[in-house]
Amino acid sequence: MGAVGDRGPASKDYEGRGITVHWDASRCIHAAECVRRSPSVFDTGRRPWVDAGAALADEIAATVDACPSGALTYTRADGGAEGPGSTRRRAAGEVESGVTVTVRARGPLVVMGPARVVTDDGTELAAGDRHFLCRCGQSSNKPMCDGTHKRVGFTG
Repeated sequence: MGAVGDRGPASKDYEGRGITVHWDASRCIHAAECVRRSPSVFDTGRRPWVDAGAALADEIAATVDACPSGALTYTRADGGAEGPGSTRRRAAGEVESGVTVTVRARGPLVVMGPARVVTDDGTELAAGDRHFLCRCGQSSNKPMCDGTHKRVGFTG
């Protein structure tokens, strides 16, 4: 996974009316905010699991803006408002200034604010304004959290 626009093989695009939803599976922590907020659009029991035509672009954008990991983003084609989940805002660097790292009880490190995750040799793994980093050591997508801490009962 790299910078905005440089999405890896775990990424998929779902086109709707005036909006395209982008999903990067490698960033998803399965918080299910999308499913709770817009179940007609996001349904993990259906394939494909995203139906970007099932709601208005404004509703979809608001749902994607609430994605805690940044795994969901969108591109508006209808001229509608662009929030934090917008690929245009991210590409332009229009994210809040400052970085906050929060240790989530029994969960990941939450990095909020414009940040890059890089390897020791300088290879960029992720860039954006929301990152969830594994603390339990069990993620299959290290250093990113994949939600495994819930299954293994991590209490750190």
